[in-house]
Amino acid sequence: MNKISIGIFGPSGRMGRDIIKNLENKKEFVLANLCEKEGHKSVGQKLNGIQIESDIPTLISSVDVIIDFSIPEATIKLIKQMKKTKTKTALITGTTGYSKAQEKKFLELSKGLKVLRSFNMSIGVNLVKGLTKIASRQISHKSDIEIFESHHNNKIDLPSGTAKSLGDSVNEGAGKNKKFAFREKTVNRVRKKNEIGFSAIRGGDVVGDHTVFFFLDGERIEISHKAHSRKIFSLGAISAAKWIIKKNPGLYSISDMLD
Repeated sequence: MNKISIGIFGPSGRMGRDIIKNLENKKEFVLANLCEKEGHKSVGQKLNGIQIESDIPTLISSVDVIIDFSIPEATIKLIKQMKKTKTKTALITGTTGYSKAQEKKFLELSKGLKVLRSFNMSIGVNLVKGLTKIASRQISHKSDIEIFESHHNNKIDLPSGTAKSLGDSVNEGAGKNKKFAFREKTVNRVRKKNEIGFSAIRGGDVVGDHTVFFFLDGERIEISHKAHSRKIFSLGAISAAKWIIKKNPGLYSISDMLD
């Protein structure tokens, strides 16, 4: 059986390093390329005996699957090059923090490519998304819905991409689009009925906690996930890399992998 060759885009970040570490014990994979955006301070250095380059075309042409945990500008540059070369190389991306314009660009460029994107690669989180959808289908019309998340003190985007995706699950289950209300911007007003509230805190070394609240008359339902180790995200991305190899071009999610 041929091994699946993996390239990491953003290897010097926390997630990139975790993926490299967890690939060491996976005999079906071979780590073949490490690539950072041009001008990154780690370009030229070595990780696991592999020199970090900034040559995106070589990254694309030298591997079966690229795993990307970078920043929106870098991911869009990568996928633009993939589109240009009409590559068969697959992309697993967990980059978060897209602006509306960047999100639109990403979706446009991903057409015709083999891409799996998830703002959270955890199997548990994606099961929580499914449970949230089921609960929303049954009770969203008579609930006040709030989503709360906490992360470590170095996380920039707020609310997290995972929190927003849980909001999307609420809307998918409800069959309509409740407006997202970010609580840091909605002070000094009464909660509106047709909205999903988002609250967040940042502190310490919290890997990631998410809870969806359905507040009913006299009771509430909480659907929660707490990550104790970043390992769950890297293992999810590695599993996705194995899964996507056999798939046709398309934009997939971890939820598709679980079906």
